[in-house]
Order: sequence, then C-alpha cells, then structure tokens
Amino acid sequence: LASAFTQGGASPQWPAISLANPDNVTLDGSLGQSFQRGLKRISLPPYSLDWLLSDVSFKVDRIFTNYSGDISGRFLELGVLTSPSGQLLPATTLPAALKTITDYQQADGHFGANFDVNKTMKSACPEITMLWGNARLLVGLVTAGVKLHDQKLLASAQRLGDFYVNTGDQLRSPAREAEFRATGSDAAGYTCGYFPAMEGLVMLYKATGHERYLYEAERIAEWFKKFDSLPIDHSHANLSAWRGILDLYEVTCKHEYLDGAIAKWENAVGNGFVWEPGGVGEHWNPLSGMTEGCSETDWLIFNLRLWRWTGQTRYLDMAERLLDNLYIAGQTPNGGFGQRYLENDPLGPIALIGSLVEANCCCSFHGPLGLYFLKSYLATGSKRNLYINMPLNFEAPVRAGDTDWRISVQSDSVFNSKWEKKMAIACSTGTAKSGRPVTVWVRMPSWASEARIDGAPGPLKVEHGYIVLKRNCQHGFKYVVTFKSELSIEGRNFTAIKPTAGQCSTFKDISLLIGPRILLETPSHGPGLSNILATIDKQGRLDLLQDSDGGYASVELSDINITKSQVLQALDSSRKVSLKPLFVSPGGRASFAYNLIVVPAEEIPTAVRSRFANRVKESDVVHYGNNLEKNTALWPATLPWEFMPKGILVKGGPQSIMAIGGGIGLMEGKGYLDYQFAFDLTLPLEGDGITGWIVRAADEENCILFQLQSNDTMYDYPGFKNQANSLRMSVCRNGEWKTVGEPISLSKEIRKGESHHIRTECSQDQVKVFLDGQPVFEHSDEGLQTGGVGFRVLDTHEQGLFENIGLNKIGRR
Repeated sequence: LASAFTQGGASPQWPAISLANPDNVTLDGSLGQSFQRGLKRISLPPYSLDWLLSDVSFKVDRIFTNYSGDISGRFLELGVLTSPSGQLLPATTLPAALKTITDYQQADGHFGANFDVNKTMKSACPEITMLWGNARLLVGLVTAGVKLHDQKLLASAQRLGDFYVNTGDQLRSPAREAEFRATGSDAAGYTCGYFPAMEGLVMLYKATGHERYLYEAERIAEWFKKFDSLPIDHSHANLSAWRGILDLYEVTCKHEYLDGAIAKWENAVGNGFVWEPGGVGEHWNPLSGMTEGCSETDWLIFNLRLWRWTGQTRYLDMAERLLDNLYIAGQTPNGGFGQRYLENDPLGPIALIGSLVEANCCCSFHGPLGLYFLKSYLATGSKRNLYINMPLNFEAPVRAGDTDWRISVQSDSVFNSKWEKKMAIACSTGTAKSGRPVTVWVRMPSWASEARIDGAPGPLKVEHGYIVLKRNCQHGFKYVVTFKSELSIEGRNFTAIKPTAGQCSTFKDISLLIGPRILLETPSHGPGLSNILATIDKQGRLDLLQDSDGGYASVELSDINITKSQVLQALDSSRKVSLKPLFVSPGGRASFAYNLIVVPAEEIPTAVRSRFANRVKESDVVHYGNNLEKNTALWPATLPWEFMPKGILVKGGPQSIMAIGGGIGLMEGKGYLDYQFAFDLTLPLEGDGITGWIVRAADEENCILFQLQSNDTMYDYPGFKNQANSLRMSVCRNGEWKTVGEPISLSKEIRKGESHHIRTECSQDQVKVFLDGQPVFEHSDEGLQTGGVGFRVLDTHEQGLFENIGLNKIGRR
C-alpha cells in the first residue's frame, strides 16, 4: 500500500519561482468556461450596489449583513482583479462601490456597527462577526488600492489596518483566552473571526512598507498557534489564516511559517480531513456534513502556494485532484458556486446527497477567485528552468532564464480507449534565439504510469516529479506528450491499492478513479456501501463493464463474498449502475465509496457482457403502479422522511433544504410522459399546515412544485405568499425558482389532521390538480413536458403524510 500523493520531492536546490501574470494568461477548456461563467454571475441579481454594500451600509436586509465587510470585500477583490485593463466590471456596480465604500468607515478604522473591544465576547456577538468581515474587506481594499493606484482606497485600508494594530493587545490578551475559546470555532466564533486578518495585514505591509502591519501579523500568527488544532468548525476561516501565514513566509523567509504549513497539510491529508475527491468540508472535520465552495478555493490556493515554496509536486497533484472533482462540480447552473450535503459513515464522507445549492453570499465570489489565482501557476519560470504544471488548456507568458516565453498547452479532456491522454505543448520566444538556455520540465501527474514524447523510443525518465522535455532550450519548439494511466483503486486517506493480476479479490471501502477523476456510483441507493463489480486481466489491467453508450457500468452484488455463478446471474438480473466522473454534478445520491469485487476478465463471457451492456439502467426505468410507498427502494433513503406502516411521512429537518437542493426528493426513474400522480394526504398536527409534491421533474433543479396550505396553517415564512386554505404552483429551472405562482383559494376547507385525496394529471402540455375528486387547478406545464415525481422536503415546518401513492400512465403517450 502507498499514498497517491507521496511522489515528487523537490530538487535539492529548489529555485525562486516567477509566477505568470494571471491577467495575461488565457485559460480555456472546461475550467476556462467555468471561470467566465463565474465572472458573469456577479453581474446578475441579486448583486445590486445596495445588496453588495449592505454589510457596511445596512440599506438592504439580507443574510449576513452583520459580517460587515464580508461580501463587499470579496466583491472588491474579485471585481478589481478580474477587470480588463482600463475597465471596471461589472460596470453597473464596481465603480460605484469603489467610490462609496469608504463613506461607511468608522472613526477608529473599522466598518460596521460600533465596536467595543473591551466587551466580553460571546458566540455570534457583533464584534466577532465584524472581525471576520473586516478581514475580508481589508484584502479587498488593499487589492483595489494597489492595482488601481488609488490612494483614497489605500488610505482607507491603512486606517482599517491601524484598527487591528490598536486593538491587538485587547484581542490577544492572555487573560481573555478562555473567553475567546468559549465562543467556539465555527463561523460565529473568535477563532474564525480574528485570525484571517493576517492576510490583509501582510498585503498592507507589502503595499506601504510600514513595519507595524508586519509586526501585528506576526503577533497574530504567534497567538494563532494556541487555537489552530484540528478539528475546527470552519475550514474556510482557518485556511484563510494559513494563506496569511504563507504570506508571512514570503516576506520574512522564516522557515517556521513554511514548516507549519507543511505540517498542517500532512496532518489534514493523513488523518481524514481531506477526502478522496480532493476537497475539504465546511468543517475541518472528517465527519463534516457539507462541502463548501469557499473552502475548496482556499485549499486550492494553499496547495499551489506550498508547491511554489517547496517544489513538491504532491501539492500540484492534490490541486489537480480537487479541480477535476469537487471544484468544477461545485458550480451551479447559473455560474455561481455553492454547497452540497454528504452522507457519512464513521470514518467520513462516502456519498454526495442532493443537488448543489448556490451560496451567493460567499462561494460565488471565492470560486472564480481561485481560478484567477490558478492561472499564475499553470506554467512558471526560474533563472534556469521553465515548468509546465498542469495538463489543461491555456496560453501563458512566462519569464524563464532572461527570456520571455509564450507557452501554449492543449490537453485531452478525457482518456482514449488505450487509457491515454495527450498534451500538445508549444513554446516560443518571439526571437530566433533566446539568451540563457533553460531546461523545460513537465509535471508527471501522480495518476500517470508513464509518459512518452511522440516518436521517442521509450518512456521519459521522472526526476523530482517532472519529466525533462528539453534541456539547453534557447528557441521555440513543439512536442506532444502522451500520459498513460489506468483505472485505479484507492482507499481512505488516498491509500493506493494494487490488485493481483488475473485473480479474484475483494476490497472494502474503496474508490475508483480514472486519472485524477473519481467515479461516482449512480444510481446509489444507500445508506452505506454498495458491493459492485470490476474485472482484471492477466496483465493486471483493471477494468469496468461497458454500457451500450460506451460509458462505464457495473452491477450491484448482494454480498462481497460471491461465487462465479452468482456474479453471472447478477449481471442478468441485479441492479445496473453507471460509474461517472464527479464533474457531471449529479443530483440525488451519488456514492464515491463502495466495496469492490474483482474477477478475472475471462470469467465473463462475451454474450453475458453484451446482454449486460444492453440492459436499461435502473435510473432510466419508469415505475408505474399503486402503493409505491411500500417499495422503499424507489425512494431516496437518506432524506429526512420516514417510511411509516401507512405511507411516507415527510417531516423535513434543519439541514434538508441544503441537502436536497431546494428541498426536493424524487422517485427513481426517467422518461415519464403523461401520467396521473395520486395519493392520500394528511397534514400532521406537528407541522405548520403546509406541504408539497413534485411533478414533471427532469431532476431536482427542473420541475414543477405544488404546495397545499391548510385553513389552520401556522406557516409564515418571510417573502412567501402566505394564504390559508390555498394551492400554488411554482416552476424551477436550472436550480432557480423562475415562476412562483399566486395562491389559489380552495372552496373546500383543509385542516391539519384530516386526510384528503389528491390527484395531479400531467397530459400533453397541461397539468391539472383534483382535490377529493373535484378539479381545483389547471395550468400549462410551461414547457416541462416529461419527468418524474416526488415530494417537497424542506424543514420541520413543512410536513405531510403521503399514503396510497399511485403513478399511472394516461393518454396517448
């Protein structure tokens, strides 16, 4: 057994690295598209000027306005860094925000409500939340002041920096340590709020040269040691603090800062705080229940910077693993970034649950910011070397030796049938010959078993995690490098596992990967780990079965200890599953951990393989019939609902709105056309007299929702069009509720504790709702002509008991 991230030690004399200017780097391919969509997102609603600045102006009542400077600071940083030369984008908000932000600064330099530094701190107190927000705003102000040469903004940043200097003795008082610890380490605690200020203070020192800011950052770093012990309840804040510590290393060259960061990485990776898809959770905890787009960005930047200062390619391997999995899968259809809930077992996450939910107050800014910084690291230089670090699609100007080089890379997005990925590299200088020759190095990814140059007789030698593409390079060249990979098995904490060629074997609690991309088992019923099948040939090549469309497929087996005849029988009758890369961003439940049964490839005859390939996947099978609540396999088992003797009790829970992507749980199957969806519904006395059901659902992000509200309803959610004894229809497209219908009054009185029969008919382009046999609503389906059914699973306010559930085909389709 070995770790997937151990290779690639730095050369003995790792040089000073020159990063490319990200403004001059063109990032193409899927990540480039992701970056552009992310930038476009911040010009769309709700990002008006008043909304963006409301955490300092308080003109708009939105979530997290008490974190003063948080959103406004993120917006300034991202907007200024990514605006083209001579422009400020978004033009409708960024220029005005830069002009007016300083109007809200308090006399002592901070932003937000009055700040009493001597007041006893408690969790979520105004002082803590303002500290977090002001740290983000300090970064935004320094970034804008330096890049725009704006002395007004830089002076404002200095006043804010002086606030931290002037309050340092009180905010780091040893006599108050117990008080600070008692506030906790989550987003409302002192550990989260205070320490991220290091980043902005070091930036301010670099911009002004004033030693007091550097001195204050170093004092905070020393105090930070008392509070930096995993697990911690807010990874975003903790990693933000570590960015500041690596900044301290850059300006002071004190190895205690770099050594501490390396130890942090090794602790996190080696002890389950980082997961097989390459990312971290909202909580710095192996059992964190949710992904966090901001934390993924921080983890990406942390790895990139560790590579810059150490040369160890394991950090680039981790960055690539993250980018190819959780990072790109963390982008919502509208271009924002967000969060998804996870199913855990005692060791950590094993599956993603539900659809992605945008976090427009943080992740949608931080996601594109990480891709902006990534551009600097795609290709880099030093006095003697040129490094090409990522098999992505990009063009980058790099200073290496005493020459300006232009690097162009085009890389395959997927592996071919030989498990190969080609990387075309072109390098030019603009002159016939450069001055000092350089050596051109290309990172050898940890997932690659070998690398070749087209036309070369054999594999290239790996040195310190790189292959030498060209020595004594003084002029332009073009090469095609082919990386060879294989389907690989990996256990928890990135443990590499190698099965024995041509033999049966079983592995518990593993993941499968193609290159850096982890494969998700879909559909995945859960809870817990499925038993799935793979094959191995006499040369040791691991493989999966093929689906009729050429995709990877497997079958769920009843037990990990299974005979050859049982395997063959299962291929004809057991649940068929697809295995797809994480970047497809699935809804429902998708597992990246499972038990694996490996059998010799020759034991599965060609005829059996062919029949299996042509079998319909269970996720595509339609399930018409009655009493569907009794077939629990058709319904997601991980949702906060209960299978009762009489039906499904949808009761919600405090996390379900995030877990299900808008609060939706769907029955299995695709391709539903015209049907009637019927059930007996009781609104429980424990709820607030409201519940909902779904029809025409292509997925959790594209569907029609009906909500029934009782006459004795207690539901009164702000912004919701509350009306007692009513029905309403809403339409969700690409994760956004595009149409929220007006409540329709019901002539028949509905009360909690009563049972009523509901029938919804979807036929052609119309939907009709019947209450106890009487028509109460008819409307166009607004273009959602096909799709399945399910129920609303929001929180404990919305509850419903659904009995005698029937789904039956009607009409001509």
